[in-house]
Amino acid sequence: MKLAIATVAGLAAAASANHVIDLSGVGVDGAAPTVINSGALGAGALQSIDFDFEVEAISPSWGSEINISLTHDNSGYTFTADGDDADFSDDGPADFLFGFDNTSGVFNFSGSVAVSGLADVNGDWTVTLADDFDDAGTDHQYLADSSVTVNSVPAPAGLALLGLGGMVAARRRR
Repeated sequence: MKLAIATVAGLAAAASANHVIDLSGVGVDGAAPTVINSGALGAGALQSIDFDFEVEAISPSWGSEINISLTHDNSGYTFTADGDDADFSDDGPADFLFGFDNTSGVFNFSGSVAVSGLADVNGDWTVTLADDFDDAGTDHQYLADSSVTVNSVPAPAGLALLGLGGMVAARRRR
């Protein structure tokens, strides 16, 4: 019984993997994009991309000028959102997904976009932060605890290995 519980607990813990890309303190100048490399992430099927950030559009820049894109280097899959994007399809300036209007100030956004099956998360991800207009100097800055999270379901081999580890640990306790 303990063996079964340990195995199920191990598999449940591995049901998803979260890879956090920290944006805290990153400033963006409209003259050139800021590029952040995530480092290699483990294998697994992409499930969702979570946003949790507080960003300040520094006057005269506007929140609607803010752009963020994530590119999976291995597959070329790219996800892009900007301050005037309501549903990640760029329907036009009238819809504001992030709530970033044509004003300056501090904007908050927390949300998740389901992107199941579009890519394997294995390898590097590149985050590109840009601003539509160059207002000389820093146009916007990501404040403390700002991040993007790439969520995946681990590859089946990883789950099997974790389950095997749980069984070995349970057996040792006897």
